[in-house]
Amino acid sequence: MPEESLVPAVLCGDLNMVRCFSGNAPAEAGLSQRQIPFVVASTRAGDPTFGSRHVEQTAVISDPATNPDQTTEDLRIVAERTGGRPVLFYGTDSMLLCVSRHREMLAQHYRFLMPPAERIEDLVDKARFAKLARRLGLPVPATVTSEEAKTREKVLSRVSLPCALKPVNHTSFRKSAAVREEGGLPRKALFARTPEELDKRLEQMQRSGTAFVVQRYVRGGDDHITSFHAWMNARGEPVAHHVGKKIRTYPAGSGESTFIEIVEDDEVTRVGLEVVRALGLVGVVKLDFKRDAETGELFLLEANPRFNLWNRLGAASGVNLPLFAYAELAGLPLPSAGPVRPGLRWASVEEDLRAFLLDYGPSGAISLRDFVASYRGRKVFDVFAWDDPWPLVLTLAKRVGQRALRGVGKAGRP
Repeated sequence: MPEESLVPAVLCGDLNMVRCFSGNAPAEAGLSQRQIPFVVASTRAGDPTFGSRHVEQTAVISDPATNPDQTTEDLRIVAERTGGRPVLFYGTDSMLLCVSRHREMLAQHYRFLMPPAERIEDLVDKARFAKLARRLGLPVPATVTSEEAKTREKVLSRVSLPCALKPVNHTSFRKSAAVREEGGLPRKALFARTPEELDKRLEQMQRSGTAFVVQRYVRGGDDHITSFHAWMNARGEPVAHHVGKKIRTYPAGSGESTFIEIVEDDEVTRVGLEVVRALGLVGVVKLDFKRDAETGELFLLEANPRFNLWNRLGAASGVNLPLFAYAELAGLPLPSAGPVRPGLRWASVEEDLRAFLLDYGPSGAISLRDFVASYRGRKVFDVFAWDDPWPLVLTLAKRVGQRALRGVGKAGRP
């Protein structure tokens, strides 16, 4: 099929998304990732993703977190430059909200499939999601919102210790005063194990001005978190899906994934499909579950209707959800949905090494020998790829330059 006959795609994402379209897998149903013309849109002019050998067209757009109206206009211009009505891919909460809140205008220029606007607002906002989950009877841990429980006594009347305090969304939390008090690490949550610690955490969250929820902590480490990933068609039917398991995050217990793996888990698949149907979701979806380390009970932590880094690992394991999305939205035959090959792992090496040196190693959660052993076997990486080295080179060069500038700045101060 000639490249010019295919609908273009616009990827608002990183290297993990780009490599789902890089042609590393064989062609199926007459469709090869290498044939799909795509534009990478980023909010950073020096994005290392632009250096990938798979990227031919790029665009710099406004940040949807700070200027969503301009982002929408930028996306309109990008669509016009493709000469068609491209398929749109979005990989962050802020871009998801931007597209959803401007969907009427963007739908004139793009092809995309997402749940109704109200449902997206429900999923992105943890306070709204807690109320929705309660109403639908979803298997979520006991949760109260900051509006419902402002004191220790009110929290403990609904949620037992230990518990987690999470912002209603992560857009600005990682730079908030609450996070700075904990050393400035990119945390997704704070934890309280005693009544006195809960008082401290409530004060921190309230002082930061961040709306939040307090949720029962599900026992177990990061390796008890499993996620269900799927592409649902416009009728809400599952077209393709796979399951993944976290192994390490940084910071441990409240940070970003640094080491993950594709697994088989029939219970997570079954419950995941039940939750997706209960929520009435269409398009791409990711559900995070955690299995209690003592009881084995499965709890739903959150639902995300957007593309994410797991899609790269799924694609390398045989289930390329972005490719299914593209084929359906472009009106092409769907690729075959063969069984996913479990065992493949994805690593963000620099952050994973940091996780080991600062968290998992000092705590005794894993030995150096076991950490090194976890890297045996076939893997894909966040930035590095043997057949696409320039993004890593550009990333390292940028960091060296930044450190040199910081050194010059310090030297010039009295």
